Amino acid sequence: MTEGKVRWAIVGIGAIVRKRVGPAILKQPDSTLYACVTTHPETKQADIAALGPERVCRDIDSVLDDPRVDAVYVATPVHLHAPQAIAALRAGKDVVVEKPMALNAAEAAELCRVAKKTGQRLAVAYYRRFWPRFQRVKDMLNQGDFGQVVLVRMALHSWYRPDPNAPGAWRVQPELSGGGVLSDVGSHRLDLLAWWLGLPRRVTAQVATLAHDYPAEDSAAILMTLANGAQFTGSFHWNSKTWTDEIHVVGTEAKISLHPCDGKEIVLTVGRETERIATANPENAHYPLIDDFARAIVEDRSPRFTGIDGAKATQIIDAVYESSRRKGWVEVA
Repeated sequence: MTEGKVRWAIVGIGAIVRKRVGPAILKQPDSTLYACVTTHPETKQADIAALGPERVCRDIDSVLDDPRVDAVYVATPVHLHAPQAIAALRAGKDVVVEKPMALNAAEAAELCRVAKKTGQRLAVAYYRRFWPRFQRVKDMLNQGDFGQVVLVRMALHSWYRPDPNAPGAWRVQPELSGGGVLSDVGSHRLDLLAWWLGLPRRVTAQVATLAHDYPAEDSAAILMTLANGAQFTGSFHWNSKTWTDEIHVVGTEAKISLHPCDGKEIVLTVGRETERIATANPENAHYPLIDDFARAIVEDRSPRFTGIDGAKATQIIDAVYESSRRKGWVEVA
């Protein structure tokens, strides 16, 4: 670090970096945005000007060879996550990698292995773990407020049909993204599930492309048995012009509803009594994640959530795809 500042390099300049990650680094008091890597800087001039890095590079090797870089944020398409993050770890950099952290569980495990071997910090950008509304659920689980958890329900459906030539079209190419709706947006929700209740025991699922003509799935319907024996039902769809994004955790004594998932209140039901509880979300969704990781470097500690935590969602996703292929139950943990 220079003058007590964590010097960041961001690899990839897409919407997430422009709207959230870059501004979070610029705001975090222990951080400075030192470098950006983009293969086509000439098309990103406005974004680069807004971020104001000292260096702009066309390839990741330029920043990995630079001893002034302390931390790397990997924000490229998913097929590049593991190779770029592994290269950064081996170059002695601490790494935050966008979700999902890899194309599959084997790649995710290798990323975690390299992080352990090199002694570098590794985190995955599952930023919702830092939000108060989701921490409230975790606290209630830890305190036994639900009684026995018997059911978790998650549902997300929206319409996603990108222009094949648009920058985000890689999300519907499984070889580039790891999958479709399940990998892209389902991963966030399954990460919350793993954080709250651990890896499920087993899963059965049907994954399909029902309405669109792209290679990735636009539908995933999932049934799981959780570690404590509770049931899970999940449905993730990119093929409805209606919209919902909801999570419900149901116990023998209480229920909590997050609908919408990223809304500004929690609906808590205890017995037959219902209470609406206001919750404040971060102004910048990524800021708490960036803040914790930078302070972990400054304070010489592990980040609050590590690559091992982030790999669990990828394990679940792999099991869902495998179950759909086999047309039956698959063991997860």
